[in-house]
Amino acid sequence: MDNPGARQGVHSTGGRVMGARRDALIAALYGPVGWPRARRVVERLRGHLPPGGSLLDLGAGTGHTGVLLARQGWAVTLADAPPHPGAWGQRLIAQPAARHLARQAGLRRVLSPGPLPFPDAHFDTVLLAFVLHHCPDPPGVLREAARVARRRVLVLEDVTGDGQRPGRLARVLDALVNLEAGHPHAQRSHADWLRLFGALHLTVHARERWTSREIGVPTGHVLYDLRPAGP
Repeated sequence: MDNPGARQGVHSTGGRVMGARRDALIAALYGPVGWPRARRVVERLRGHLPPGGSLLDLGAGTGHTGVLLARQGWAVTLADAPPHPGAWGQRLIAQPAARHLARQAGLRRVLSPGPLPFPDAHFDTVLLAFVLHHCPDPPGVLREAARVARRRVLVLEDVTGDGQRPGRLARVLDALVNLEAGHPHAQRSHADWLRLFGALHLTVHARERWTSREIGVPTGHVLYDLRPAGP
């Protein structure tokens, strides 16, 4: 006797297997780009992260940075928002790669379109690595990061060498590299970031500047090592 329920279960299982294989293929193809980028970020974080502890990689993207930090002993959770309609890079590359890497590494991965599903002061560290300028509401995202952080919030952002908001060319290239139509272009100047941190009662403990040439164009960056307000 035909069993529709069993047939549906086979189809569902087959779909999951095919999806996992597709994710693995995308992760493998993107690996030569994702792993070197993640290693550069982790190297930059080295002086600002004490060994061990819990860490939320908020806006984890492809997941490569979070996996490298987990290999170094951090208890990492990956978190992201569902991609908006124009976020082709997120939908086609980042999300599949992150699903695969999280499965392989045994990491928890959360997709949350609104408030984070964690209690206050839940993580020792919250990392926002080149995330906020992709967000339509940077203050809201940073406010949530500060809420769930117990010890520090690490923000990496693009800022010119003289502290200005990246110019039009840099913003266009950022959107192209990330395959993102409808990019919010929420980059800010150094002074504007400081004002935002102050408004959210985040104290700048340290900061570090550097310049990269990943796509042949000099791009300035800043790492802000922030401390949330005490209880």
